[in-house]
This record gives sequence, C-alpha cells and structure tokens, in this order.
Amino acid sequence: MNDTIAFWQGDFGRDYLTRNQVDYTERIPLLNHIAEMTGAQTFLDVGTNAGWNLLALRHINPEYMMSGVDVNQEALEKAQISGFDVHVSPADKIAEIFGEQAADMVITSGMLIHVAPEDLKATMQAIVDCSSQYVLAIEYEADAEQEVEYRGNKGKLWKRPFGKLYQELGLSLVETGNATGYDKCTYWLMEKS
Repeated sequence: MNDTIAFWQGDFGRDYLTRNQVDYTERIPLLNHIAEMTGAQTFLDVGTNAGWNLLALRHINPEYMMSGVDVNQEALEKAQISGFDVHVSPADKIAEIFGEQAADMVITSGMLIHVAPEDLKATMQAIVDCSSQYVLAIEYEADAEQEVEYRGNKGKLWKRPFGKLYQELGLSLVETGNATGYDKCTYWLMEKS
C-alpha cells in the first residue's frame, strides 16, 4: 500500500469525511446534462466517498445501475447506508473487481488529483478499461502537472490537464467546462473510440 492510499484510509480520510458535507442536489444539473447527452445507464464512481454522485444519479433516474469504490471504509459505510453497491479498493485495481467494460461511464470527482504521479497512468488506464464508452473526470485543472500543498501536506494533491492525459490514452474529448456543484473543478467528458 502506498503512502497516498494509507493517508486517505487513515485519520485524514476520516476527517475529510466529517469536513466534506456535500449537497448532492447541486451536482444534479451537470450529471443530468451528461447522462442525457450520452444515454449512459450504468455508472461506476471511483473515489465515491459517501456516494454523493450516486445520490445525484439516483435522483435523476432510480433505474440506473450504479457502483462505487473508495479506499476509505468509513465513507463507504455511509454509501452503503444509502443502499449503494460499493467496494473498498484502490482505483488502479478496479478492473480486477468489476472487469473490463463494466459500466457505460466511469466517473471521478476530486479523486485523480490525489493520485501520486507514479500511480497516475495505471489508475487512469484502469478507469479506461472499466468503461465501455465514456469517462467523466471532474478534477482541478492545470496546463501541466502542478503540485499544491493540501491542508499542510505535501505530495497529496496535483492539478493536471486531465483531458489531455486521457487523450494520450486514446480517448476523444466530447465536452469540457466548469463543473457546477463541484468546488472549482473542470469536467472532461471523454469517449472511447
């Protein structure tokens, strides 16, 4: 287990869960737009935390098939209370749990920014492998990788050009813009060719 995963599984991850209370209804407009545009019916939320994206998606359509993964067990317990199928797993191992092309769309929101540079390519490739068609990344953007000190911690947060990085893995950009309901994030909707 690398230091980043241990960091999020431990006290800092538990504190984050307490500190980060999300009004999932603010995410509904963006996710509804994406769902309508793509016609996606199955979703895998990687770094799901307490299931905020899954709650928004369920509000949009209770018939959607949805799963989530996170490294923090306490966060997943909250998602389980809401009735979601969630698993403890680092993001780079999701293809081993769900298999390839497991969901129409794989989503990350504020997760890839916390992946260490040496683990990023494998993590993004696992996300691509689990998607049958779309990847939605909702993350902090920068023109080049830029480390940011995160609540006094170094080596825990990086802004990056995620759309470009997914294009380097063979995906095509469908749409990008400001991610309403997600702090100051950018979204990139990517499609497999």
